[in-house]
Amino acid sequence: MAGRLLIVSHTRPGTYAYMKLVTQSEDVVILDRRNADRRRIHQRATPERRNGERRRRNVMTDLQKSGWALVRR
Repeated sequence: MAGRLLIVSHTRPGTYAYMKLVTQSEDVVILDRRNADRRRIHQRATPERRNGERRRRNVMTDLQKSGWALVRR
Protein backbone atom coordinates (compact mmCIF):
# COMPACT_ATOMS: atom_id res chain seq x y z
CA MET A 1 0.00 0.00 0.00
CA ALA A 2 1.13 3.50 -0.73
CA GLY A 3 0.22 5.09 2.59
CA ARG A 4 0.61 8.71 3.52
CA LEU A 5 3.16 10.68 5.44
CA LEU A 6 1.85 13.31 7.84
CA ILE A 7 4.48 15.87 8.81
CA VAL A 8 3.69 17.95 11.89
CA SER A 9 5.50 21.16 12.79
CA HIS A 10 7.81 20.94 15.81
CA THR A 11 5.92 23.91 17.27
CA ARG A 12 2.73 21.79 17.52
CA PRO A 13 3.44 18.85 19.85
CA GLY A 14 -0.25 18.51 20.76
CA THR A 15 -1.23 18.11 17.11
CA TYR A 16 1.51 15.50 16.72
CA ALA A 17 0.20 13.44 19.66
CA TYR A 18 -3.38 13.67 18.39
CA MET A 19 -2.46 12.63 14.85
CA LYS A 20 -0.48 9.64 16.17
CA LEU A 21 -3.65 8.46 17.92
CA VAL A 22 -6.12 8.87 15.06
CA THR A 23 -4.14 7.84 11.97
CA GLN A 24 -4.58 4.55 10.16
CA SER A 25 -1.96 1.83 10.42
CA GLU A 26 -0.47 2.38 6.93
CA ASP A 27 -0.02 6.12 7.56
CA VAL A 28 3.11 7.49 9.23
CA VAL A 29 3.19 10.60 11.44
CA ILE A 30 6.52 12.34 11.93
CA LEU A 31 7.60 15.49 13.70
CA ASP A 32 9.43 18.00 11.51
CA ARG A 33 12.85 18.50 13.07
CA ARG A 34 14.16 21.11 10.67
CA ASN A 35 14.88 24.48 12.25
CA ALA A 36 16.44 26.22 9.27
CA ASP A 37 18.18 25.50 6.01
CA ARG A 38 21.34 23.57 6.85
CA ARG A 39 23.47 25.08 4.12
CA ARG A 40 25.36 28.13 5.29
CA ILE A 41 26.56 29.08 1.83
CA HIS A 42 23.68 29.38 -0.60
CA GLN A 43 25.03 27.65 -3.65
CA ARG A 44 23.84 24.63 -5.58
CA ALA A 45 25.33 21.22 -4.93
CA THR A 46 27.58 19.89 -7.63
CA PRO A 47 25.76 17.82 -10.29
CA GLU A 48 27.68 14.63 -9.50
CA ARG A 49 26.69 14.81 -5.84
CA ARG A 50 22.95 15.26 -6.30
CA ASN A 51 20.80 13.91 -9.12
CA GLY A 52 18.08 16.52 -8.80
CA GLU A 53 15.79 17.55 -6.00
CA ARG A 54 14.77 14.67 -3.72
CA ARG A 55 11.70 16.37 -2.33
CA ARG A 56 8.62 15.99 -4.47
CA ARG A 57 6.78 18.91 -2.92
CA ASN A 58 7.70 21.88 -0.77
CA VAL A 59 5.72 21.51 2.46
CA MET A 60 7.15 24.51 4.30
CA THR A 61 4.20 26.77 3.46
CA ASP A 62 1.72 24.17 4.77
CA LEU A 63 3.74 23.68 7.96
CA GLN A 64 3.92 27.41 8.59
CA LYS A 65 0.27 28.03 7.74
CA SER A 66 -1.55 25.13 9.41
CA GLY A 67 1.13 23.33 11.42
CA TRP A 68 1.03 20.10 9.38
CA ALA A 69 1.33 18.77 5.84
CA LEU A 70 0.16 15.54 4.19
CA VAL A 71 2.14 13.85 1.40
CA ARG A 72 2.04 10.47 -0.36
CA ARG A 73 4.91 8.09 0.26
